[in-house]
Amino acid sequence: MTSEADGLDTEAQDSPRLQQLIKAAEEIKLAVRRQDGRETPVGTRAMRTRDKLLEAAARLFTERGYLNTSLNDVAQDAGVSLPTIYQYFADRNDIVATLAADHALRMLQAGADDWKPASGRLGLRRAIAALVTLYAENSPFFSLWQVASHVDDRLAKLRYDFENQFRSGFAHKIRKGIELGMIRPDLDPVEVARAMNLMVQSYCHDVFVVGVRHGGPSPEPDDVIDLLTTLWADAIGLQEHSATSAPAPAPAPEGL
Repeated sequence: MTSEADGLDTEAQDSPRLQQLIKAAEEIKLAVRRQDGRETPVGTRAMRTRDKLLEAAARLFTERGYLNTSLNDVAQDAGVSLPTIYQYFADRNDIVATLAADHALRMLQAGADDWKPASGRLGLRRAIAALVTLYAENSPFFSLWQVASHVDDRLAKLRYDFENQFRSGFAHKIRKGIELGMIRPDLDPVEVARAMNLMVQSYCHDVFVVGVRHGGPSPEPDDVIDLLTTLWADAIGLQEHSATSAPAPAPAPEGL
């Protein structure tokens, strides 16, 4: 069986914390069918039904809101009976957890956790772009996840573990950047990673979810990426790994 983490680089896959997150997400996503008190792997036809239920749920959660959508609503929209849903999902939160696990893995695969301080602002921009692009393309889901994680302990833990993985990863890289002399040495890597993660998350939620919901213009993701990259790089005093390391040429002897 191929892991959905296969798209991650080798160094990222070696992180024990990341491995735990990937395992938890893949366990949640695991497709089984519950019938007559037994759980069996989902076949091709059953997988199509399961995918149809997930698509219907995601659509209704977006249109009506998580709290205003019942499993019966999902069943009717997908064209199946209510008992059929219970063959694949224990409850409404189980559906959200499955959707959340899928998005968590996709964000990791997009490279949001892959930043090396030596790559400078361009490398930082690539990491931020992975976060912002996925948020912009899936803003209704992230709004749903925020609501659902407040009412379900499993979703709350998945969200906490997911965010903590990014924070710990960036804290490690900020610490490395300080050691390389490319980031301000007076910073606490853990707290800086927490603050920067919250800045990206809160700003994206405000512009892509709240603002649009209230009739505001939808911003261009590239503009958001550029702004957040500038704010983040300036805040940590990120230096470019450039020609400054090359020795200056010796002055020519006088008289020549």
